[in-house]
Amino acid sequence: MSGSVPIAFSMLGDLFDAKDRNAASSGLTAMMGAGILLGQVYAGAVGESVGWKHPFYLSGALCIITALMVLYFVREPVRGGKERVLQEMIANGTKYDRKLTVNGFLHAMTQNKTNVVLMLQSFSTGVPWGIIFTFLNDYFAQEQGMSVAASTILIVWFGLGCAAGGIVGGTIGTKLQRINRSFLPLFMAFSTALGIIPFLGLLDLKLNGASFLAIFLSFIGPCVANLPSVNVRPCILNVNPPETRGAAMTAANLMVNVGRGAGPSIITLSQQFFNATRQYSFNLSLIVFWSITTLLLIVLAKTLPNDQDAMDAELERYAASKINSASIKEMGNEVLPTAMVDEINHGSNLERVMTNFDEMTLAGEESIISIEDRITSFDASALQESWTFIGGALREIAEASHLRNRPHYQVIVESEGDDDVL
Repeated sequence: MSGSVPIAFSMLGDLFDAKDRNAASSGLTAMMGAGILLGQVYAGAVGESVGWKHPFYLSGALCIITALMVLYFVREPVRGGKERVLQEMIANGTKYDRKLTVNGFLHAMTQNKTNVVLMLQSFSTGVPWGIIFTFLNDYFAQEQGMSVAASTILIVWFGLGCAAGGIVGGTIGTKLQRINRSFLPLFMAFSTALGIIPFLGLLDLKLNGASFLAIFLSFIGPCVANLPSVNVRPCILNVNPPETRGAAMTAANLMVNVGRGAGPSIITLSQQFFNATRQYSFNLSLIVFWSITTLLLIVLAKTLPNDQDAMDAELERYAASKINSASIKEMGNEVLPTAMVDEINHGSNLERVMTNFDEMTLAGEESIISIEDRITSFDASALQESWTFIGGALREIAEASHLRNRPHYQVIVESEGDDDVL
């Protein structure tokens, strides 16, 4: 299932343009969160009566059903079909044929500043979420002294808050993206910092069961903290070309999972080596790592528009070269030499080929354009060359005629006795 997530979001990049990807991403994220929530509630409800294996059987059956539905109903979109700079190329019938390479992926992950920021942000924001997902239910029962039923109720509201945050975050992100692209990262930074406050209330306030305050904090905390999360994937889509998006999305998911795995380890190690309480470790980890995330998202406000413009410019150059290449091929072999047509067909640099073609046709007395100029433009130079040519031709004719009219002499030798007669 994890392998399908980057592909699904990469397909969103080919189904929606840059301004609508935030809303589309929030819808997909909300459905994923709803599925996780329903799965947890169902497993908790039937686990004691029918056994813990039953939810896994049901989950596996649903995965097979949905896989068949995808195979039958889902059609792969045109790669790059929603990129504005590729519209003309695709409309002319030319496909986007770039493929992912190792060097291309490494270049995108190291030279694209937005990718670097988002990878670091994925790790730093994942650490507190890993702690929360792993220990929050037990924290309610142990540190807050709640019953299992009260803890379960708060976890349900927690899941609803995550889903609501995803939907609201995507909606706000879409509107901000259309106003100014730098506003989106600033909104993400502000909501990340603001989300720390209700979580500290959940951790530090004395909550009496599933009270109104506990339910409010359980809902509003993940709702606010999840506002930026749904907008990260559209940012990755908007700064990576179509062939790199799936791999970049996979790298981001990997960083999130590494962060979520590191979070519980940090809590365990801090308790073991520094004798810190779980409450103190929770507070410190959440404040430190989400503060780092906030700073990274502020940096993103600068890098995101620049890298998106750079990607659009690169795709525009690619589309122009493909359109020009298609136009040249339509000229046929009568215009271009066979060697140049072969160079274009094998993906040579179009600009270099056209430069060579221009130099060949515009320079030299034997060039195509030079011959045409001699035919259509009769000037003094052309007159002199014509007389020179005619004079040479007349001389050759005269020489040939002189050779034909020269007298021929035949030597006859007669032999009479010892005397030779000439």
